[in-house]
Amino acid sequence: MTGQKLTSRRALLGWGMAGAGAAALAACGSGSGSTASSPASSGSASPTPMPDVPSPADTTRVTSAEEAAALVEWQARQAADAGSYGIAGALIRNDTGEVLMHLPNKVVQRIDQGAQATAGATFTYDPTAHGERQLVYWYYANRDKLKLPEASQLTVVTSLDPCAMCTGSLLTAGLNAGVVAMDTFSGINYTGKGTFEDLPDGPRQQAVATFGYYAVKGGRAFQGSDSVVFAKDELQQATFEGCETIYQDSANTVRASRKQTGIEPSSLSDPATDPAAAPVVAAYKQAYPGAFSLKLADFQRPDAALKSLLESLRAGTAGASNAVAFVDPFGNLVSAAANDPGTSPVATALMAVLQGYSITRFNLVNDPATSAITQKTITSPKYGTFVWLDAPDPTATTTIEDLGAYGSAVEGKLPDQTATTNFQFYNPPANGTVDQLRAVIAALPPLYSQLIAINPQQVQS
Repeated sequence: MTGQKLTSRRALLGWGMAGAGAAALAACGSGSGSTASSPASSGSASPTPMPDVPSPADTTRVTSAEEAAALVEWQARQAADAGSYGIAGALIRNDTGEVLMHLPNKVVQRIDQGAQATAGATFTYDPTAHGERQLVYWYYANRDKLKLPEASQLTVVTSLDPCAMCTGSLLTAGLNAGVVAMDTFSGINYTGKGTFEDLPDGPRQQAVATFGYYAVKGGRAFQGSDSVVFAKDELQQATFEGCETIYQDSANTVRASRKQTGIEPSSLSDPATDPAAAPVVAAYKQAYPGAFSLKLADFQRPDAALKSLLESLRAGTAGASNAVAFVDPFGNLVSAAANDPGTSPVATALMAVLQGYSITRFNLVNDPATSAITQKTITSPKYGTFVWLDAPDPTATTTIEDLGAYGSAVEGKLPDQTATTNFQFYNPPANGTVDQLRAVIAALPPLYSQLIAINPQQVQS
């Protein structure tokens, strides 16, 4: 970001969002293709040291917005110290202030058992493991067992404005969202207007009714819905700025490290034909039994056999409406899944594919017996092809979730060789049109619409 003047955190207190977003986009160097140069939400001309954040006196109950914000600030600092993005969330009962669960961002984790050359380094663990998304999954996993309140009676307080994936998850679940700091590049309220014009009509109305941005003492006024917990409270400026600074500083570090985890395919060997990669293939088959059962002649041209496989996956999953596959740059089918409404409405096919592919990759890199061969055969999904059976529904909140998850997975600007082929589909959406889907993408925050430039294409017969 050298040579670029970024908007100060103090300006954010006055909702200087449009200017901050423009400055951030300029700072990212959209033609560079470097994820390391992607902007943080905002910043100052000189880096601000990441604040020390003491442990809250009580992590089980909060009595004000300030206490809730301090809790997620503390958890965000833990995420940053662990090597991931400094963001966190807490699921809170609106009526009592009870903290049901609080979770940090876990997109990136440290290699603690890998080869000596990589021990202690960070590596992508799960690109979908944002704090808010994890809390939504936790809610569905525990709702019946713990007899949790209805989603409308709960608030996810988050240290940073939710990205598209987390927004889609929150809206699908019906949870309220109370926001501390802003993100003018990938946050769903990146314009700062609170009108959510980056969302289609249905999801936009839901966001207006369930998202709230806490007032900051001496700064911004409250914006949004009073359905969020502690809607009438103010935050201290130090807490607001702390959440923003922790994210900014950690994001710069994480983006630089993630840039190094995706080796170009020309420097790799095909795991399906490299005898040394047998443990890698076995691990992926354990995650998805159909892994490496199909090989495309051209990884960028999905064929009829893959379509048939996706149709079978959808037909074989109760209530499923779609299926997604990931094909590596050698043409190997590595992962595929149908959405699983029996688990939860947010368990989309893409989420299952991303989690299976990425967590398996991390575990292999984290194992000294397979670390080296994994890094020689498996790379970032931005070099492969994602294939949907049906294009995502442009009216659905789960599509916002999927578009955000896809953006998190590809880690920035797509390589030239996959920019027009990384996101493909066989059939038009079951609801709406492909043009409507592209319009939804064009309206999303700059990370998705401009830097990554998500570009869905129909499979060519």
